[in-house]
Amino acid sequence: MGSWLSCRQDSLMAMFNVYFDASGAPDDCNAVVVGGFIATSEQWIEFERNWKDALAAYGVSQLHMRQYAHSVKEYASWCGNERKRRTFLERLISIIKTRVRHSFVNSVIMDDYRKVDGHCQLSDVNKPYALAGITCIQKVKDWADRWNVAQETIAYVFEDGDKDKSSLTQSVERDFRFTPIYMTKEDSCAFQAADLLAYEHLLANRRIYASGIGTLGFEDMRVSLQALDSIPNGDDGGDWGVYDLPAMEKHCQLNGYPVRTSRK
Repeated sequence: MGSWLSCRQDSLMAMFNVYFDASGAPDDCNAVVVGGFIATSEQWIEFERNWKDALAAYGVSQLHMRQYAHSVKEYASWCGNERKRRTFLERLISIIKTRVRHSFVNSVIMDDYRKVDGHCQLSDVNKPYALAGITCIQKVKDWADRWNVAQETIAYVFEDGDKDKSSLTQSVERDFRFTPIYMTKEDSCAFQAADLLAYEHLLANRRIYASGIGTLGFEDMRVSLQALDSIPNGDDGGDWGVYDLPAMEKHCQLNGYPVRTSRK
């Protein structure tokens, strides 16, 4: 892929797709994460070709991070083979770095979400998945404005089947006046890259909150997450966000969420 500067002149005419996937569940994980990447349609075509070649070289049909992480199903024979596991992810991340323009992630910390929801009608307006999703969409829109990308050239595509899909659809239609596109993982390899990004952030949040806020630095995170950080993600990583207690309190205040008359 050429540099972004070399592509700016035709950016207004280019068609962009941003693909998002989620990781984590509100009932049994410490966070719900939505993450994804944006690129032109042409770049996604090349991405798909490179990605499928890499999967074939390692003898698997797709990247599914939970299966990969636990060495099950297609990855069962990889258990204990750390070199193969490492080089596999390195190759996939290299493809992402080559083919995409920008990355976006938002994490919702569930313990903090529940605290805020106790006195603010947060869940009535946005379920965790919807809150993370609409925040990512806003980050994409802000990115497009910064780089003079016409908003109407961007297609927002979410992996189908995630919990609270209906809440996300309602929130997007209410806040942005369009309906997101839903596709399955089989429809595009881009969701596998988004799954990798979201899963790495889920693991990072789990580790940070288990250790205690402020006790770990980014250099303590997984090497794969650090490698993904080399993909553009905003000034000072601003397009990789976390809704913790202060952030959600501020979000509710700024958007005028109703206060609960009685605690849940």
